[in-house]
Amino acid sequence: MADNRKYYYLKLKENFFDSDSIVLLEDMKDGILYSNILLKLYLKSLKNGGKLQLDEHIPYTAQMIATLTRHQIGTVERALEIFRQLGLVEQLDSGAFYMLSTGRRGTR
Repeated sequence: MADNRKYYYLKLKENFFDSDSIVLLEDMKDGILYSNILLKLYLKSLKNGGKLQLDEHIPYTAQMIATLTRHQIGTVERALEIFRQLGLVEQLDSGAFYMLSTGRRGTR
């Protein structure tokens, strides 16, 4: 039987959880929730080259991300702001969030 599904891969460095950004993130109140959200967002962005989008025209909103990650909207909004501050995500002019390499701004 043929398997017609597409598979996407996420490759993390073995020291991913030891990077400054992730250590600081997980040390925060609710930091483990934030790191869970971050990993889910990395996986969600694989199909779209790092962008968080439903399709090529509709970027995910914080509410959509909350629904898809099964976290509360307030937690997701705080997480996105922290991710921006740590250089883990940036918001593009289109409104889409773009997942950056761990702690590096502008790396695509």
